[in-house]
Amino acid sequence: MKNIFLFFLFSIILSGWTVTTYAQSEDDLIEICGMIAQDATFLKDFTIRLDAGDPPPIQRFSVILKKGIKYRFSVCNSNDYEGRVILQLFDNNRLLATTYVVASGKDYPSIDYDCSKTGAYHLFFNFKEGKPGLAVGLLSLVETM
Repeated sequence: MKNIFLFFLFSIILSGWTVTTYAQSEDDLIEICGMIAQDATFLKDFTIRLDAGDPPPIQRFSVILKKGIKYRFSVCNSNDYEGRVILQLFDNNRLLATTYVVASGKDYPSIDYDCSKTGAYHLFFNFKEGKPGLAVGLLSLVETM
């Protein structure tokens, strides 16, 4: 009788016990990334979601930047994926700035860019080693020069 009671008690406890997981959404990442870009005025966000691939898939966005403005580009990765995002800023075919320096192997959560020419610029996002990932990039205004 005692064993039956313990069995039912144990069954009731286990049936009421649920495990809750919290995945990071794009909104959560934007909020986290906004904290990195503090002292800057938010302008635009970019959501990057890429599957694994060899060569690594790339997501591209175009933006118009104005001469005499200092911009900050920030990136935040989701902890739910193993991929770490790399942001590259291009003017035509010329690399102007990146969040990942290959020579040192160092990642930066944000980069500042002093715009010297008004025009279209291109943002390229990919994940290191072609791993799948979810990330958010923010474009912010730091100051006018």
